[in-house]
Amino acid sequence: MPRANSNGVGLWWEATGAPGAEVVVLVPGRGDSSDLWPPEFRDALVAGGFRVLAFDPRDTGASDASEGYDLAAMADDVIVVLDAAGIDRAHVVGLSMGGFITIDLATRHRERFASLCFLSAMSPDPDAGFGPQFFVEGDTDPVEAHLAAMGSPSDDDRAWVVARVEAARARTPLRPDAVERHQAAAFRSAFPELDSLSEIDAPVLVVHGGVDQVLPVAHAESLAAGIPGARLLVLDDMGHLPTPEQWSVIADATVAHLTGATADPAQP
Repeated sequence: MPRANSNGVGLWWEATGAPGAEVVVLVPGRGDSSDLWPPEFRDALVAGGFRVLAFDPRDTGASDASEGYDLAAMADDVIVVLDAAGIDRAHVVGLSMGGFITIDLATRHRERFASLCFLSAMSPDPDAGFGPQFFVEGDTDPVEAHLAAMGSPSDDDRAWVVARVEAARARTPLRPDAVERHQAAAFRSAFPELDSLSEIDAPVLVVHGGVDQVLPVAHAESLAAGIPGARLLVLDDMGHLPTPEQWSVIADATVAHLTGATADPAQP
């Protein structure tokens, strides 16, 4: 089981896909392990010709617990994982708070990233606001919490979520305190200036749900307006977390974005 060492904190990671292919690193959101990314999404990226690097952030999954860290440390963990995997440069997909971490990565470590994708991501715009589900406690039943974040899930979606939660629990024990620990890390961090978005010079795709009750769509609009050349895709009926059908749409859009970023010689 590969592990990276981030100043004494062990971080679990895995890479799938053809060695030598362009790498996509997946950064989960607040309290989430790598189990957040469903196989359907990872497999679609691999089928699109990319190598996928997934990892468990500290305090989640098979990674170590930690104390007193901030979001900058969590961003640096991504660099540690890339180094452990022998990867000089990658694309990055950040979901929710993982998008906030991606902003830090794109400004402090810009030479390490070929393109960025923000999914249901938080922006530094203080006027974008928070939805009522932003304040859901981490010890809420994981199935019900996931379903509540999906917008209007069907019975089939519920069965899919139950299977995903059971698979995550089989891999490692669930760690509900991770939400509180990651939120505390955010409170220890300096809030980025909105103007910092203009410093991002990589190709960017912003994907968001039109009925997101965690982070309103204003976050996506702010990201797209503030990042030069960013493209915005709003799925009108999507909540904060995608349904399986929506994951398929997002996978297609992400592969197209990554492929375009890789093929464009004008990009750094």
